[in-house]
This record gives sequence, C-alpha cells and structure tokens, in this order.
Amino acid sequence: MSLINIISVLYDYSWYAFAPIEINKIRLESVLVNQYISRVINTKIILFIPSVVFLVFFISFFNNLKNEVIFSFSLLVFLFSRSQNNLCFFIGLDNVSPYFVINTIVKITCIILIIFTLNQKTDYQYVFYYLGITDILIFIFSTYYLIKKYSYNYSITSWIEILEELKKGFRLFLTNLTIAAMLNSNTLILGLFLDTKTVGIYNVAEKIIMLCKQSLSVLFQGVYQKACSIGISKTAQLNTFFKSVFIYYLLIYGLGMIALFMFPNLIIHILSSEATVESSHYLILLAPIPLIASLSQSAYMTLILHSKKSSYFYAHLFGLILNLSLGIILCYYFKVYGIIISLILTELFITLYLNFSITLDKKLNFFKSQIE
Repeated sequence: MSLINIISVLYDYSWYAFAPIEINKIRLESVLVNQYISRVINTKIILFIPSVVFLVFFISFFNNLKNEVIFSFSLLVFLFSRSQNNLCFFIGLDNVSPYFVINTIVKITCIILIIFTLNQKTDYQYVFYYLGITDILIFIFSTYYLIKKYSYNYSITSWIEILEELKKGFRLFLTNLTIAAMLNSNTLILGLFLDTKTVGIYNVAEKIIMLCKQSLSVLFQGVYQKACSIGISKTAQLNTFFKSVFIYYLLIYGLGMIALFMFPNLIIHILSSEATVESSHYLILLAPIPLIASLSQSAYMTLILHSKKSSYFYAHLFGLILNLSLGIILCYYFKVYGIIISLILTELFITLYLNFSITLDKKLNFFKSQIE
C-alpha cells in the first residue's frame, strides 16, 4: 500500500487541484482546452518512466518478488493504468456526472468479477490486473466521452511546455509527497523500537483512522468542484461557501469522533478480523485525528484556489519534520503512546498553520462575514 500511495502522489502531481482551475479559465475556448488536456496527458506519460524505474528497484529489493513474474508484471499494468485519470478534466468542465457514471459502472463490474473469479489464495497475483484494466477502461470510456461531447483532439506537447507544467505544480507535488510520507512513516518508526506484534496491533487502529481520513479525499472532489464553479472572482460568496464547509465538517467528523469513542470494539470487529483490546484502546486515543484534519480542508482549498503555494507547502513540510522528530523521540520514551501523541500534535500544527494563514489575509478570511 505504501507503494500505491507513492504512485498516486506521482501521477496526481498537482492536476487534481490545478487542472480544474486552468480549464475553467479557458472552458469556452475549445482549442485551448484540447491543448491543455493533451499537455497533462503527455506529462503523465513522461512521469510513467520514473515510476517504472521505481518499480524495478522495488522488485529487485525483495527477493521473493523476483520469482513472482505474474505478480510483478501486474504491478506494471497497474502503474500504467494509474498514469492517466480524466476526473480533473470533468471537474474543470463542470460536468462530473458522466465520469461518475462511467467510474461507478466499471468499478462495480470489477468488484463483482473479483468476488466471483478470484477464490483461491494464489489468485492475489491477479488483483492488480483487474484494478489496472479497470482504470484503463475508465480512461478509455471517459476520453471517448470527451471526444464526442467536447470534440477533444489529441495533440503533441513540446518539452518546454511539459517542463513548465511540472514546474508549475512542483510545490503542490512536494506537499502531497510530505503527506504521503507522514502517512507511511509511523509504522516504520514503531518498527525501530517495538516488536512486530505490537506494531501489528497498533496498525489495526491506525488503518481505521486513515480510512476515516481518506474520506476527506473523496469529499474533496465534490467540494472542490463546487468551489471552482463559484470562482475566485466572487470572493465573498466563495468565503461563505468555505465557512459552511468548515461548519459541516466540524459536525460530521465530530459525530464520527463520538462514534469512535463509543463503539471502538464494534468498529474494529466490522472492519478488521484482528480485533484486540489494545487495538480498541489505541483507536479511542487516535479518534480526534480525522476531526482535526477535516478542519484544515476549507483553508487548504482556499490557499490552492488563490495560488498561495508557500503557505500550504510549508505547513506540510514543517508538519513532516515535526512528525518525524517527535515520533522518534516520543516513541523511544513512551512507545505506542508517543506515536499517537506525535500524530495528534502534527495534525493540530498543520490545521492551525493553514487556518492562521487564512486569518492573516483579510480577503481570504472566511471566518469573518463579508459583503459582496
């Protein structure tokens, strides 16, 4: 999963945030839209090259994978499939419904096929073929829709344009990379000081918390689409929208935290077959993290829309440094509790940093009522 997370960061790069903004600016100019979509697709193809190098290194590092030719090749198929994703284009065109329909039908079909065709333990090596082919089909069908609906025509992109595209989104890419590093560093730190059994017990609780945090990424797509449709020119309206998002997230994830506090055993039994008393205890201690993270989302999206790259970049960079330093020091003295403390303090720091950055700018401060 760590490999998958890193791959996702590489291919998402910055387009999930910047592509809708760019397309929204030129939406009425079909030629410019075609050129931009082609530029993004071509840049992603270039990014496929380092991902293959990374995969070869990853396989060569583990001796057991060298002999798993079928499984190793499935990772290559999966890598290629993740290199293209058209969702950001549909968000920019303010027409997400067709992509949602295509994605839903293909994904449900994939799940049904996995359930009915992969029944043996040795069938794990085919899972990534299914997932990879699924993503490829979604890309093909959604591209076909772009061709039919918007008369999309593929065009070659110059190296200069590709380099400019990479340079433009580099800060956000580094931000996403630091987030991925934070998500995958805690288990590594625990492994330095504790036995495998204790790390496994903690992982059960942390995976549930990370699943709750992952819901923010799902919500991001819908909320960000709405924010892009409002546009940065309507600052007061946009601020009102983000303030409402802040309040709704506070209520929703506040209720979620209460549920984690009240029913930790039940939640672990439902989501994991490796339930223990210790895992339930850790889940209760980790419960505030999704709520804290959710309260940074309005500020994060505001800063992205208004191209405040330094603010969100340094918030996550300093957060990563804080997480690693506190994690190592506190884990050494307080074991699992040290990691939990470092996680909560890191999330608090990032959330406070982002929201404080908003309050410093009178124009972007959605906490204060503004007149259009």
